[in-house]
Amino acid sequence: MLRQVDLRTGSRRLVSVSDASVVRDFYTVELEDGTRSDRWEKRFAEAESRVAPMVRAATREVFWSPSPIELAHLTTWIALQFLRGPDHRRLLTQIRAQTLVMTVGMGGLAYLRHAMSEGLQRAVSAEEAEAVWDDIHSPGGPAVRVTGSEHIHSIRGSLGQAANFIGHRSWHRIRFDRRSLAINDSPVGLIPAEDHHPARGVGLANAGAVTIALDRRTLLWLDHPTVGNGDYPPSTLAARLHNQSVVFGAERFVYMHPDDADPTEGLALPREERSLFAPAGVYDFANRDRPLADVLEQIGEHDFDAEPDAIIADYTWPIPGYEPHSTGPWSSSTH
Repeated sequence: MLRQVDLRTGSRRLVSVSDASVVRDFYTVELEDGTRSDRWEKRFAEAESRVAPMVRAATREVFWSPSPIELAHLTTWIALQFLRGPDHRRLLTQIRAQTLVMTVGMGGLAYLRHAMSEGLQRAVSAEEAEAVWDDIHSPGGPAVRVTGSEHIHSIRGSLGQAANFIGHRSWHRIRFDRRSLAINDSPVGLIPAEDHHPARGVGLANAGAVTIALDRRTLLWLDHPTVGNGDYPPSTLAARLHNQSVVFGAERFVYMHPDDADPTEGLALPREERSLFAPAGVYDFANRDRPLADVLEQIGEHDFDAEPDAIIADYTWPIPGYEPHSTGPWSSSTH
């Protein structure tokens, strides 16, 4: 059994290990014929089975010296753990929401009404278009959804880079006798570098160290590449830094052995949901009164081959992933 702390509600309860690791249908994808497949769930399970003997060796062997092939498998496994979690699904959602605000905003209300009319194949009133415009530009932002297949696509596109950031580091095992380790629903810990500016985020590229607990007493600590591989001695500081990163980096749940100290003790709960995406600079692209002819001219003249990643108001209706907060005669066509 594990003790689970829900940072969203502040509740604490005992759960089984299997219950702690289950998020049903999280990676289920919809195939072209409309059927649903759990193929990627099985692939993740296969990857975990492949490294299971290596993890057991790291937790049990007195002298741990993994081979280059084993380190490569562990690198891929850690990269998958980093990318597959619910925090990255929410990050993708926040990026999509911001992109939606930018795209619709720069196109103006007239183009939104035009796109809705084209997509619904009927005349859309100004009031209908204004309701959607106001929903997208509401203070909380638009409600959007990222599917399991879209998350998988992101993992496939990011896995190589994530593995590179992890694999180039030096590898160290820390075995604790008295200190205990917590885990969370996003199990890769990111320890800020000593010179890290508090206003900047911490990621795989700039973290001082990357950690992952293999059990409650064994920690993998991936350090600067100039440090040689080998075990680090246990320390209160290392355990505290890891557990702090576990609490800070948790999407919702923190787990620990029932007999271990609670790293969330003293933390004000429930905790406000942290923002994962903060675009830099000025990003208010709302141009409500932009003429429709101006937008259509830009779309017609834009070279999509030369600038495939440029953001312009060339969207169609329904907008993929957008889920309006309010209902209307157009809302059923947006899902």
